[in-house]
Amino acid sequence: MMHNHSSKSKQEIAIHASLPFVLMLFIEMALNFYSAPRNSIFISPYLLSFFTLGLISFIVLWKGEICNGQRKRFTFVLTLLVIFSIGNFLYSVIFTPKHSPAIISNLAAVFLSIIYWRLPKPKEESVYNTMIYCAIGIIAIGFIQYFAIYWFELPSLFNWLRANNFAQILLGILLAGWFLVLAESRLEKFLKILVKLALMVAVLNYIWTAFVLYLLPQQLINYVTVSGYFIIQFCILAMLGWLLLGKNIKNMTAWTIATFMAILYPFINI
Repeated sequence: MMHNHSSKSKQEIAIHASLPFVLMLFIEMALNFYSAPRNSIFISPYLLSFFTLGLISFIVLWKGEICNGQRKRFTFVLTLLVIFSIGNFLYSVIFTPKHSPAIISNLAAVFLSIIYWRLPKPKEESVYNTMIYCAIGIIAIGFIQYFAIYWFELPSLFNWLRANNFAQILLGILLAGWFLVLAESRLEKFLKILVKLALMVAVLNYIWTAFVLYLLPQQLINYVTVSGYFIIQFCILAMLGWLLLGKNIKNMTAWTIATFMAILYPFINI
């Protein structure tokens, strides 16, 4: 009986943890199919979120004061990143009409997700630390190439909305916090830091989005989607305020609403 209960619990966690990645894949493919110009270059609007989540997760696994049970649950949740990394890579390579300039970032995401599967026990300290260093190096490569594409190779006002750096970083922070809560971690102080960091990034996202919209010609702005976007961002701020000012920093409802609303950010550029 105990075995069945544990197995069911693990299955439920896996289902919940996989939902954001499935949704992210669906949104990026749908938007690319219906909204992107024909034969345009495809770059995932979630890669930066992926690497932000990876960076925070490895900081937790490396320096976080968590017991083996929490570490196992958190690592198990993180292994599901492979859903997005491989799905995004295959879609970029096979189903988009042009070769993606983000191929290195896409590969970095795949290798990063594999590390979660091969991460040794912390008792093997030298090997464990080496894997962590490799992961951080892979994340750095992913960040560098993504920023190079975003700011230098394909700079445009539309990309500054479609692949908004602040919105992606915000999503990565929220995903990290959501996974920590899902894994039943006891890092309340760290979760508070994540909420404060998310609040700061959310404010910067507001400012950046308003600035880019100001630069865009008025006839190119869809005020319905923009209004919806700002309403969603306000809801995210409200959820973060609830987490910070409430008595329960691990309020799953607030984390879930904020995280899944943050996933919707690419719709601003329909």
